[in-house]
Amino acid sequence: MAGAPLPAAQRVAGRARLFCGKSDGRTRLQRLYQDGSAKIRLPAVQGDPLEAVLINTAGGMTGGDRLGWT
Repeated sequence: MAGAPLPAAQRVAGRARLFCGKSDGRTRLQRLYQDGSAKIRLPAVQGDPLEAVLINTAGGMTGGDRLGWT
């Protein structure tokens, strides 16, 4: 007698997009899109260039996970 099929493994999915441009001589955020486990944070720093931190809130990656940042 065959056992019950194993459940499908959970997979991470996420996308994040960051659009920046110059305004008053400084690089500034224009648009920010985040979905799923892909997040972007913009720490407060002095001067140019703008800094971004890319975060995977799932905590890790394995085969079959899909994350994208642009």
